[in-house]
Amino acid sequence: MFKKIAIIGVGLIGGSIGLAAKKKKLAKQITGVCRHESSLEKALKLRAIDRVTLDVNEAVKDADLIILATPVGTFKELVNKISKSAKTGAILIDVGSTKEEVIRTIEKVLPKRVSFVGVHPMAGSEKSGVGFAKPDLFEHSTCVICKTKSTHKNSLNKVAKFWKALGAEVVVISPEEHDMEVAQISHLPHAVATALVGSVDAKSLRLASSGFRDTTRIAGGEPVVWADIFLSNKKEILKSIDRFEKVLNSIRGLVKKQDYKGLIKEFGKNKKIRDAITKK
Repeated sequence: MFKKIAIIGVGLIGGSIGLAAKKKKLAKQITGVCRHESSLEKALKLRAIDRVTLDVNEAVKDADLIILATPVGTFKELVNKISKSAKTGAILIDVGSTKEEVIRTIEKVLPKRVSFVGVHPMAGSEKSGVGFAKPDLFEHSTCVICKTKSTHKNSLNKVAKFWKALGAEVVVISPEEHDMEVAQISHLPHAVATALVGSVDAKSLRLASSGFRDTTRIAGGEPVVWADIFLSNKKEILKSIDRFEKVLNSIRGLVKKQDYKGLIKEFGKNKKIRDAITKK
């Protein structure tokens, strides 16, 4: 599908893309970029990439597909570098968890000779680093592609084909829709899991078992990554937190009133929603 793919940020997601693309034979060559030599050496050893470099300009030169897989806060600086070296006709995608601000920023900076498509694969782990990368990470997952007025149709189609080849189901929506929906089903859960960990006293943690571990698993995510996500999707995350507080206060009120039937109704309603997600 591509002669050369350049992956900037060979961690969990970038490394998994490399492993999957090599397994599916979607590129003749995959070059990886990391900040640290140790990460590049590990990526090479795991065969997630074919070549390594610490130089972004060297990596993107002659690349047909350039993938930004670093924290969203780094995108602007990296795109400025990419703009100098990317060839005419290259496609740039990101795999960040927020889209509206990211796409607006990149579309302003990127030269017209390079097309940009905003992407968010809804797959991953609370673990970070290429050591946790898997070639089947995207199998049976959802990959969101965000379309704007500036999105090049042929580039979008090629990117969609690429993600389908990696095993994902592709959904095309606007950046605004993406940020609103992902704030509720991804960003809010991280805030809740983090708050839950922070609200338990140290003594009680000695009794923490599988239920607590399962509920708070995502609080183990990389802090820098999540800080960037929250600040780049501030408006929608605040709305989601407000909505959550309203529901939590409703449950609090039922407990305070000792409303047994009310609690059963609330728990039952939300159990049905949860069960439907599990079946899906």
